Order: sequence, then C-alpha cells, then structure tokens
Amino acid sequence: MSERFAAARTALDTLFAVPDARGGLVLPEGRFFVLLAGLLDRASGECAAVSGRRTAACVDYLNALELEFGTALAGKLLLEEIFEAVVKNKILPDELLRAEGTSLFLLETALDLLSALKCLPEEISSVEKKRLIPSARGLFAGLPSRGEGDCLRQTALALTGCDKFRSQRVFKHLDGKLIPVELESAKPVTSFFGFYGVRAIFEDHFNDFARGRTNIPLLIYSLPGYGKTSMTVSYAMAAENTVLILPEPEALERSWESLIAPLAKRPDHKFIIFFDDIDPRNVDWYNFRTNVGGAFSLPENIMPVLSSNFEFPASILSRGRKVSYPVFDELRCTEMIEDFLRDFGLKSLPPNLVSLIGADYTEEFGQKKFSELSPRTLIRYLSLYAQDRSKRRLIAELAMGQMITRPDAELFYSFNIELMRALYGDEYIARLREEKLKNL
Repeated sequence: MSERFAAARTALDTLFAVPDARGGLVLPEGRFFVLLAGLLDRASGECAAVSGRRTAACVDYLNALELEFGTALAGKLLLEEIFEAVVKNKILPDELLRAEGTSLFLLETALDLLSALKCLPEEISSVEKKRLIPSARGLFAGLPSRGEGDCLRQTALALTGCDKFRSQRVFKHLDGKLIPVELESAKPVTSFFGFYGVRAIFEDHFNDFARGRTNIPLLIYSLPGYGKTSMTVSYAMAAENTVLILPEPEALERSWESLIAPLAKRPDHKFIIFFDDIDPRNVDWYNFRTNVGGAFSLPENIMPVLSSNFEFPASILSRGRKVSYPVFDELRCTEMIEDFLRDFGLKSLPPNLVSLIGADYTEEFGQKKFSELSPRTLIRYLSLYAQDRSKRRLIAELAMGQMITRPDAELFYSFNIELMRALYGDEYIARLREEKLKNL
C-alpha cells in the first residue's frame, strides 16, 4: 500500500511542484494542494508522529477535503489542475489524446496520482473508517484508474474535457485570473440596424481573425450610445473558434504580459481581448506599443480590440485598423427605422410611416423622455412598437393621413454639436467647422 501512495506523492510533485530558492520542491499555494500532499504523505507512511501530540491521519485529510471542497468538486478540481499542468508543459489537447512522448509520460504520471486517490478511502483501516464522513468515501470515485478499460484514453478524455476554452467562450480577466462569465444580453448580429459600413468592417475583421488571416488590433471610435460594446461582443461571438476576454482597462498599462502569456500558450484557440470604454488621452501606451508593432510581435492567436468615445492618437492608429461610426443624424435615424421595420416583417416600407416614427422619436426626446439622441435610445424607443400592438396600429393609421411630419434635422445637429463640445471642447468644434469650409 505504501509504495502505491508514495508513487502518487511523487506524481503530485512531478505534475505541480517547482524548485524554490533553497533547492526544495514547492507545490502551488492553496488549501487544496496542502490537503492532497498531507493525505498522500500519511498514506505512504513518510510522516512520523510528532512527539507530544497526535498528527492528522488520512481520514482527517479526507474529511477536510470533503468539508472544504465537497464530493462534487474535489475530483473535478484535481482534473482541472492536472490539465493546466499539462498545458504548462506545452502539450495541447489534441496532442494529449495521441498519447505520445511527453503527453504519454504526463498521462502515466497523472494515472499514478488518480488511481491512488480513487482507491484510498477503501484502504483505510476499519477502525479509522468509523471517523470518515460517509460522503467523503466518494471524493475521487469518478476519476479514471488503472485496470479500468482503456485507462490512458479515459484519462486523456477526462483531462481534455477540462479545457475551459472549449466549454466557455467569454472570460473576465481579474487579478491575473480568467473567470468565466455568461453574457445574457449578447444579441445576434442580425439584430443590429443601420450603420452598414461599420457592421461590414466588424464582420470582415473578426472573420479574418478567426481564419488566421490577420490579428491587427481593431480600434473603434464613436460618440457615446452608438453600440460599440454590444456590437463588438456580438460579432466576436459570431466568429468561429473565438474566445472573448474582457480585461479591466488598466490592464493595457499594468497587466499586459500576465494577460497575454497564458493565451499565447494556447494556439488552438483564437482570443479576442476587448478593452472597452478606454480614454486614450490618459493611457500609458508603452506596453501596447512595445508588444504591438514594436520590439515584439503579438502572438497570431491574439487580437486586441479597443473602443473609446475619444479618437486614438496617430501612434496607435498606425498599429491597427480604425473603424469610426458616422454621426447619428436624421439620415442614420431613418436608416435604422427602416431596418427595424424590415426585421419586424414589413416587406414594403411606406416612407410616410418611416418619417412619422422618426418624428415621434425626436418629439419624445424633446419631451425629455430620453436623455440623448443616439442609436441606444432609438432602439429603446423602437422596442415599444414590438411590444405594443395599439401603438403600431396608431402610427400606421397616422401614416395614411395627409399631414406627415419628419425627423427634425436641426435637433440632431444641435444635440451632436453640444455633445461634442462637452466631450472634446470648443477647439474641436472649431476644427470641424474649418474642415467643413475647406470641403466646400
């Protein structure tokens, strides 16, 4: 018995331990590894009793694992940790399934550990077993084990099933860790209206990245409320074999290397790193400029996407592909309404109906029902028609009348000028007017 568990303890070190500054082997931090190591040490008989007090036995470690991690989690967590250790050894899932060379060695080592842990609860003496929490007997019951069919294949399948990038496509990057998240609000790309040129760039760029044709950054700029975030998320998720990473904006300056390094080790996946709502004026671009088109090259499986309400500096624009939303005015408003009506099922679009809806939208803005004239508030307004049949009937009846109002172009112009002045200052407005005069 002791030899089997001694081999398992050695396997634990082989998979996870690294030398420290003093030449000793150190396992990763955390209670899980403390309890596993203690459990196998006791099972292999390597730890003698400490004089003057009673030391923990195998049963105590099993009870602690059950209480702190639970039967449903302990085995799963161990498989996940082994998979990450395999990836650190530069073995990808497909290589693991082939079970050759290093991958075969790692599978054999993992089996030494898994087999011993699976049988350990039954190896405890009948006297000690009376102290074992009943549910703790099944802590590692679901693990692969030697002597059970094609155990190498089963182990490889169990480990590759722990690939978080296959089971989950969206992660937050917080404190150096990738945390899976569900984006329930993500829309299909067919649910966006208007802005045809912008949407074409999104579709083209994300699909090209998914197919390995490019990974140059996409640099997105517009005024607030234009849908930069939702459009980026939707088009990123629509591309095949892509994983979306959502870091904090500060990672551009402080955590670039810790963000990129683990993703670069997974060339079997395409990672879109989306820095949302950044302020280019206050960013220290050193890390970005160094790693993107600078002294170092960005790994081919990683593509940054940056969005902002402010224009990017020229030194950053030269490193990526710029996409700018045209200003939301009465023409863009009409364009979006037409798309909405088509999506709702109207094959022919009466111009009077489109004009009346646009006019009613601007009138409600004038009545302070919306805080801004933007695609965001227009979509919110249009959703009322999808929900309210009487509202649809009323606007259709009005569209057949002789008096037709149109969206107020001057209202859009005034709102956009004031918004740009608030964001960018009077000098920006003066520059726009000067450029307009030059074009004339």
